Amino acid sequence: MHPNPSIASIRARLLGGMAAYMRRCAEDPQSEAPYGQAEIDECAGILDAYAASVDKLPKSAAPAAIMREVEKVVLALNGFDERCNVIETEERESLCDIIYLVARDAGLDADEDITEQWREW
Repeated sequence: MHPNPSIASIRARLLGGMAAYMRRCAEDPQSEAPYGQAEIDECAGILDAYAASVDKLPKSAAPAAIMREVEKVVLALNGFDERCNVIETEERESLCDIIYLVARDAGLDADEDITEQWREW
C-alpha cells in the first residue's frame, strides 16, 4: 500500500472494521455476515491496485491522468459493492479519504469530493 502513514492507518481501520463486523455476525446465531474474508481481501486489492497505478504515474502527471485512476477505482468499488453490499457510511468515508489522499499525494489539487461523479455507494 501507499507509504503515507495516514493512508495506511485509514486502510487498516477500514479493513479491520470490516473483519470485526464479520466476526460479530459469525458469533450471533441470528445473523449472517454479508461478506467474508475473500471480500475483505478483494477490497484491499482494489485499493492497493489504485495506489500502485497512481504511484506509476509520472511525478508531473496531469490532473486528468490522476482523475482517470480515481474513476477506475470508484468504478471497481461500485462493482464490488454491487456484488457484496459491503460499503456503508463508515466504509464510504474511509474509502473516499484513501482515494483522495492517494490522489493528493500524486499532485491533485482538489477541494471537493473527487469520487462523487462515479460513486454509487
